[in-house]
Amino acid sequence: MEDTINQIAQHINDLAKNRSELAKLLKKVDSLKLFPSLAKQIKPIELNNKICGVDGGFLAKEYHGMGLILRRAVAACFHYKQNKLVKTDYFPSRRPQPEPIIIGSEFNSAEFSTLASLRRVEMELATQLKAAKELQPDVLVADGSIVLHPSSVPDKDSKVQPLYEKVINQYIELYEYCTKNNILLIGAIEDCKGTKYCSLLKQRFSEAALPEEIKKELSELLPVLDRTTDTLFLFYFLQAGWRTEDFEYSSSRAELPVMREIGKWSEAVRAMYIKAVEYDRPMRLDFIGDPEQVASTIFEISRQNRSYSYPSVLIEADGRAKLREQEIMVFKSALNEKLGRNPSLFELRREIRPF
Repeated sequence: MEDTINQIAQHINDLAKNRSELAKLLKKVDSLKLFPSLAKQIKPIELNNKICGVDGGFLAKEYHGMGLILRRAVAACFHYKQNKLVKTDYFPSRRPQPEPIIIGSEFNSAEFSTLASLRRVEMELATQLKAAKELQPDVLVADGSIVLHPSSVPDKDSKVQPLYEKVINQYIELYEYCTKNNILLIGAIEDCKGTKYCSLLKQRFSEAALPEEIKKELSELLPVLDRTTDTLFLFYFLQAGWRTEDFEYSSSRAELPVMREIGKWSEAVRAMYIKAVEYDRPMRLDFIGDPEQVASTIFEISRQNRSYSYPSVLIEADGRAKLREQEIMVFKSALNEKLGRNPSLFELRREIRPF
């Protein structure tokens, strides 16, 4: 066992060393100013605005003849004056009651999973839009991307398709409202596993005209980008208080079906990574708006802890919206009292095996 652990540790250490060496080399290339800069220092700003963060609480449980969902979403709106938090508003309230939803037996397990995901997004988008209208913030920050994740896209003939189309329309309405009312729209991804930026770097430097010595070093180190996520590489490349250049969310509409569905807005959604603190990974931001303003705003509200960086307004919203696992069991127990031993509420066999 110890030999196996040593081998695994050595493998992880070798990958980290290669990432670090590649980061140093790309910084050297960047200093030659042969291309637009790969990294930019984030400009400090004084906060004198309203920043609204929206997060949702969600639980879903599938039973033999039905599915149960509990959901809620909360907007926390921080009012800043000279960088000081002076007031906090909430929408629809500090801790709204969760909404229960019953899903019928006509949905198979795969459809239930997709439907549950879309029901969560549906409520969060509705809360984002209502909070934008009610609270009129200068900045609206969503927990997660401002584009629907590909895993939530149903098959064309799925019974979930109408809900999917509704959610796409919600996204478009949110984009339009925020743009029309000069609200900076940002999605902060807490644990991003994306590889888009690494792919862009590899493509750029595989074809670049560089001094022969650097080109040889790059040819040996660039393959490490095939075995890393953006945040793992950028941990070594970015200093605290720096960001990447911004880039397209998707290089073509054919790449992601969702991008076709949102039409012209597919060109407006941009992405970047920022490193807010020294001892945490960079954070991915998807956004519509000015990249400098996006980076500066999120940087200011995400650097309260040296080893953890996330927008404070989303931490507050999460604390208000979070649901505990036992809450769905309490709801099910209340149903059992009314229905007795009804087979629709039987647990799935794979979850109650006695051996």
